[in-house]
Parts: sequence; structure tokens; C-alpha cells
Amino acid sequence: MCQNRTMLESDPVELCGRIAEARELAGLTQEQVSAATGLGRTVIAKIEAGSRRLAATELVLLAEVLDRPVDWFFTASPPAVVSRRSDPDVGGRSAVLDSRVERIARDVDFLIGEGEIPQIMRIALDPPLTVEASEEAAVELRGKLGVHQGPLLDLQAHAERAGLFSFSLDLGKAGGDAAYVAVGDLGVAVINGALDPGRRRFNLAHELGHHVFQDAYAPEVGLSPQDDNEELINAFAIHLLLPRGEVQGIISEFEGNPRLAAVAAAVRHRLSWTAVCAQLRNLGAIDAGTREELANRPPSRVDFIDLGEHWVAELDPPRVPPLYGRKVLAAYRRGKLTEARVLELLWRTVDHSELPAQEEVPLEAWRREFEQLA
Repeated sequence: MCQNRTMLESDPVELCGRIAEARELAGLTQEQVSAATGLGRTVIAKIEAGSRRLAATELVLLAEVLDRPVDWFFTASPPAVVSRRSDPDVGGRSAVLDSRVERIARDVDFLIGEGEIPQIMRIALDPPLTVEASEEAAVELRGKLGVHQGPLLDLQAHAERAGLFSFSLDLGKAGGDAAYVAVGDLGVAVINGALDPGRRRFNLAHELGHHVFQDAYAPEVGLSPQDDNEELINAFAIHLLLPRGEVQGIISEFEGNPRLAAVAAAVRHRLSWTAVCAQLRNLGAIDAGTREELANRPPSRVDFIDLGEHWVAELDPPRVPPLYGRKVLAAYRRGKLTEARVLELLWRTVDHSELPAQEEVPLEAWRREFEQLA
């Protein structure tokens, strides 16, 4: 039996099991953890078996090596996160992406529990069964967001209005594309900010699809190209970002010049060149030969000069959701979060020297607080 248990009164978690789980999620062997921490392999084995007590300094060291916050070892993860990790049908995931989405889901769950994040009415749509239904769902969501026409810019803010908190973090080129989990009625998505800006927006639109179609958890984009559900959500994402009416308008504007039309679609709707070429072909705006020709010649600076417009990137990492960021800072101002904690929650998007001054709490307020606890 595990001797290392938390001292929490509710939902106790076996510390030894959490350490073993964290090591497995990190894809490390006991030997590798031993080498990284300086603790003997036998010591690691005994800690995981629960036959050796763990010093606080050792736990901090293990948390750093295993890329987990210390509190992760003492509390259970939100159910949807556990479901996503344990689903045998989800394979080939990025360990760093899994780690980040779980950590952020726990942070959002914590802030909800503290009353810092307000209840947001989740936008829910019926899951599509056909590509045509995916397009209809995209039109419906645009309507609910109040953006019937034009580019859907600042996608992170729109996603938040739908109840999805999305974070862009630099996970490296091998860090996966994106991941989503539900946290109560809200959702959390992590987007790999190391990828192309247009691809980042498409990935977020895809995860927004999982959210509004009420998936409890979802694999990374592109892992299962044969999966019909993923393909339908891909169709939803591209129609959300580049609707049929917008394509028709751009083709009409640049009649006879499909290349400049495609460049305009990519720049104005902030999409990858590959996605734009595919959508123009899917909607019959160009033929297969033109698509191949365009796809093989990505836009150059000359094209942008001809267009008279320039590219604006979204979701540059690190980037946290706007409402989430404001609420974290508000909690810090009121003294509910420490400096170290607020920097963690904001993912180093600000430096400690930039943090605002904390409000002074009147003595009478502290007195009332203690009286309520008495």
C-alpha cells in the first residue's frame, strides 16, 4: 500500500501513484529520472511503490524533471483530462501537449472554483453528419458570434465568447498541433504557437468545433486523417474561417487573376496557403490544375505589394485568452494570488516588474473574514 498520501480532507490522492503516472506521461524511465534528479534508481522505484517517504525538496526536484506543478501531485485532474489521457483509441500524442493541456485545465478548474472566472453560456451545436452540415454549423456559429460576413479576426476572443479558453504556447515543431478538453461547461484548448500562423488559426477553429459539438475530449489535429468525425470538424473549421460567400466575393473582386484572389483570401482571413488553395478548389472557384499550380508557388513579397495589403499574425506565443488574463490580474490586485502564481497562470506573458500594485485590504475586511471563519 502507498505510504505517501496527501493530507487533503477530500478526494485524497496517492502521491506515489501520481509520481509514477507523471513519469509515464513524460515518457521517461526510472533510470532517466534517476539520472536527471541524482536520486538512485532504487530510490525512484521505492518512491513510486510507496515504500519510501518523500522529502519536500525531492518532490520539488521531481516536479521540475517531470514538468508538473507541485500541486499536480496532490489533487486529481479534471475528469475530461483523465478520460483523454486514458483513451486507448487516441494514439501518437505529444507528451508536452498533453502536459500543457492538463495543467491549464487544472488552472481553469481552480479559478472557476475560486469564483474568479464567470459563467459563460456555452454555445452548443448539433454535431454534423455530412460536409454540408459542417458548413451549415459554421454559418450558424458565425451568426451566434455576430460575425455574419467578413473575416473572423481575433479568433481567440471569439472562442472565449463561446466558452472556450484557448492558449497559444511554443511547444516546438514536434510538440503536436492542438488539443482540447472540457472543464465543466467550459473548454480549454492548447494551440502549438511554434507552427505557422495560418495553421494556428485553423487548429483553433478545429478545437472550437470540438467544443461547440460538445466533445468531452479530442485528439490532436491530423492524427487520424481517416476518421470521419475529424474530417467533418476540419470542414467546419475551414468554412468558419473562409465561408463560401467570402470566396465568391474575392473571386469576383479579382476576376481573371486567381493567384491574387488566393493571396487576398490568405491575407484577409489569415489562413495558410495550403488551406486557402484547398477551400477555393472545394468550392469550385478554381480547377484542380490551378490549385496545383498555386499550391506549388506560395505567396512572395511581390504578391503582397501587388495586393497592397500585408499579413497580420494571430496567436503568437505565449498568448492567453483576454478575459482569462483580465480575471487573473484582477484576482492578483485583490491579493488572492501570489506573484509567483499569477506569473504561472499568465504563462510568462508579463514580467514580474510589469505586474500592477496590489490593493490594500482594509483591516475591517480582515476582521469580518476571521469572524465568518470562527
